[in-house]
Amino acid sequence: MINSYKERFTKIVKAINSDAMKEYAHLNHPKSFTRKRKMPLEDIILCTLSKKGLTTAMELHKYFIEKGAAFMNISKQGFLQQRKKLNYKTFSFLNKEYLQDFYFSDEPILWNNYMVFAIDGSKAEVPNSDENRVTFGECGNQHSKGEVRALVSCMFDVFNHFFLDLQIDSIKASESELAKQNIKAAKGMLEGTEFIIVFDRGYPSIEFVNFLEKNNLKYLFRLSSNDYKKERELMTEMDESVK
Repeated sequence: MINSYKERFTKIVKAINSDAMKEYAHLNHPKSFTRKRKMPLEDIILCTLSKKGLTTAMELHKYFIEKGAAFMNISKQGFLQQRKKLNYKTFSFLNKEYLQDFYFSDEPILWNNYMVFAIDGSKAEVPNSDENRVTFGECGNQHSKGEVRALVSCMFDVFNHFFLDLQIDSIKASESELAKQNIKAAKGMLEGTEFIIVFDRGYPSIEFVNFLEKNNLKYLFRLSSNDYKKERELMTEMDESVK
C-alpha cells in the first residue's frame, strides 16, 4: 500500500509539471507561468499545499529548506502576487486526479460491493470582510452584526477516509441542495461506481428522496425517534419494508 501511495504522489507531481497544468492554472492571465521565474508554478502549488498555518514568510522559508534550497530568497509580496494569478480550481483538479487513481484501482475497501459515503453539513466561520458578508452572510441579530459564516457540505468515504467533495455556499443555502452538488460531483468523478450514501436527520424530505430515486442511488437516513411512530409500531421484525 505504501508503494501505491508513493506512485500516486509521483503521478501528481508529474501532473503539476505538465503543460496541461500550465494551461489549467491560468486564471485571467493567459501569459501567467510562461516565463522562467525564481519560483515557478510547481513551487507555488507545492508550497501552498504544504502550508502549516505559519506566516507567509515562514512558510516560504521552511518550504525551501525542506526542498534543499535554503539559499532561495523569495519575497512574501512576490509569492502572493504570483499566487493571485493561480486558478483556484487547480487544487480541485489535482484532488480529482488523485482520487480517481485510487478509486479505479483494487485498493478501495467496500461493504457488500458498495462504497459507503456520508454527507453532512456544517457552519464555518470565514474571514470578516465586506465582500464575504455579502457573499456568505452572517449569524447575528437585529441589534448587532454577527460573525461571517458559510455553509459547508462534505461527502466523506466512511471506510477509505477520503473527502470526495466539498461545497461552500451562503449560510442561508439549503443543506440538501449542497448535498445534491456533492452527489453530482462524486457521480462525475466515479462514473460506474456503486455506492450507498448515509445522511443525518436533517435531510429526509419527499423532494430529496425523489432526487435520490431518480438518480438510482442507494441511501440511508438517520431518523428522529419521533418519526414514523405509527409505521414502526406495525413492524414485526427489525429489518423489513415499511408501508
